[in-house]
Amino acid sequence: MNPTAKAGFVRPDVYEKGRASYPREVVDAIGLANDTRVADIGCGTGKFTRLLAGSDVIGIEPLEAMRRTFHEVLPDVPVLAALAEALPLRDRSLDVATFASAFHWIDHASALPELHRVLRPGGKLAIVWNRRDELDGWAADFWRITEAHRGDTPGYRTGAWRAALEASPYFGRISEQWFEHSQRVDIDGALARVASISFIETSPKRTDILDEARAFLEALGTEEFDLPYKTVVYVCENLAHA
Repeated sequence: MNPTAKAGFVRPDVYEKGRASYPREVVDAIGLANDTRVADIGCGTGKFTRLLAGSDVIGIEPLEAMRRTFHEVLPDVPVLAALAEALPLRDRSLDVATFASAFHWIDHASALPELHRVLRPGGKLAIVWNRRDELDGWAADFWRITEAHRGDTPGYRTGAWRAALEASPYFGRISEQWFEHSQRVDIDGALARVASISFIETSPKRTDILDEARAFLEALGTEEFDLPYKTVVYVCENLAHA
């Protein structure tokens, strides 16, 4: 497991408060039914899993603290302690595997054949992010505060995840759909969003970064605002032969 992820997601209460959910249209874009067998991998506190509750869903989450909150929020949904690289699931047992804000963390060379194994032929791999790199105006300026401290932390911006998927013999063409999304927050909620970022949690400048973010938000002159995102879902089909 990536060491930044392991050390950076240790405050599930902050993650739960700060992280946005996802627009319902994402679930519709994937195409799920009540009998669809879904594994939400890297499910965290279950932010995306909650939208999948109408399907036959299971969570996969390696971090114990995150799993505890998941159990509290979704007591009727099973969650397993596992990584995408070693899934405790039967061959061809899934219709869909989802990754919401998690696909950049995995070792793609190991995880893609494992996903191919557990998905049925023609099953779907769905990758979702609330993206912040397609924004402009004050929101773009706000996120520059955090991005200045990213370093070499994995993320969707590098495109490494897409290169690995497009080069894989296990999955077909990637389709994508984009949706406007926003999160209604006060200043403390927006600061929780900043604090939930792995490389902020592990930074020796964590307090200074949060102070800078607070000063920026207070200068906007409003107590509540809509924090915007561009939500994207990428879907590809598991190939029958590889």
